[in-house]
Amino acid sequence: MLLMAVPIFSSRDAQAQSLDFSEFQWKNRLLILFAPNRNHPLFDAFRKSLAANRSEAADRDLVIFEILESDVSIMNHERIHSDTPRLLREKFDAQPGAFAVILIGKDGGVKLKRRDHVDLEEIFDLIDSMPMRREEKSG
Repeated sequence: MLLMAVPIFSSRDAQAQSLDFSEFQWKNRLLILFAPNRNHPLFDAFRKSLAANRSEAADRDLVIFEILESDVSIMNHERIHSDTPRLLREKFDAQPGAFAVILIGKDGGVKLKRRDHVDLEEIFDLIDSMPMRREEKSG
């Protein structure tokens, strides 16, 4: 179970505040992308796929974190505190200079951890196979 507080910028405010990952529990799935920078080929391809499938990601209640080493890191298009990337890299053992994808379920558990190419469709299929997602679709 993922219970972690990390600093994050509020929009337009440089004051660090705590982002408690437990606030997402039972509401959102978290998709955390790690890369050295925006130009990393796996990161860039994955971001383009996400942009083309924005409504499908929203339908699955995904909150997207882009954790970068040499560029600004964001959560759903909002800049996050500069300490957050380091804390998340430590938490998920994401290697510097490497691409990685972590999927956290609504229950707070790690559902997928990949350090190589992964198709967004594979992630959607994994989410759609989860009991909670099947309930969401039928209810």
